[in-house]
Amino acid sequence: MVDFLMNGLVAWLATRVADLLGVLHAFLTSAVFLSPDVTALPQVTEIATTSAYIVDTCYVLAIIAAGITVMASTEVQLRYRVKELAPRLVVAAVLSAFAVPLCSQLIQVANALTTAMAGPATPTDQVVTMTQSHIRAAIVDPATALLAVVIGVLIVVLLVGVLLGWISRVALLVILAGVAPAAMACYCLPALQPAAELWWRSLLGCLGTAVLQAVTFTTGMRLLVDPDANLPVLLGLPGTDLVNLLIVIVVLVMTVKIPGLVRRHVTGRGGPNAAGRVARTVVVQTVIRRLPFIH
Repeated sequence: MVDFLMNGLVAWLATRVADLLGVLHAFLTSAVFLSPDVTALPQVTEIATTSAYIVDTCYVLAIIAAGITVMASTEVQLRYRVKELAPRLVVAAVLSAFAVPLCSQLIQVANALTTAMAGPATPTDQVVTMTQSHIRAAIVDPATALLAVVIGVLIVVLLVGVLLGWISRVALLVILAGVAPAAMACYCLPALQPAAELWWRSLLGCLGTAVLQAVTFTTGMRLLVDPDANLPVLLGLPGTDLVNLLIVIVVLVMTVKIPGLVRRHVTGRGGPNAAGRVARTVVVQTVIRRLPFIH
């Protein structure tokens, strides 16, 4: 009697897991590894317009204050200091004016890179279908039925994690695109430049996360669905349903962990990015030196 009830409970759980996978199937498309062009949203336009107004107001006040200071001061050092900051004001103003179109172009470049590296369509449909079939096949054997259901629940949780990560990434892109004019204006002063650098790291980290997740997920899944490059066969493992489900879990765990790894580098806990700082410094200095009024 107990065995009969246990088998019935396991079969019921397996059916519920398969149904949940079917529900997730409608949301798991190739779009979860692409970044939408949020600059076209009215909310982003409103936030960016407000940021631009604030930047313009601050610039007018800063220029007036600098002019009064230069005219009223007789100190050569102060005059040189204002002249030194003038190129920064120009560069920051130009970057602030084109910040939103720059975000749009970077999003398109990231999507093109994702498509080039992971292919036009990630195998999300095949993963859901394959997981459902493996769970149904594994519960036939009483020895592996309960473990197959547990693995199926973990796969559902990880797939939900992938979806939540995509929603969080889109929300972050909306914020970054909206404050882009203000962030680029922070290049006007050396003390504010770290804020602009943080914006760059956040935007590139957000877009890079999608690229890394797409490559990781697509590569791992193709090792299961491609008969010519099946991972269990290549590793000499038995091609059972449980082994395939375990490999799906490993791939999903790696995919879900990527945002956390990128976040560590964005916030500076992943070690100093000396090469990135050197490259940005060279670019900024080259632009400033080519301005005609600093000589």
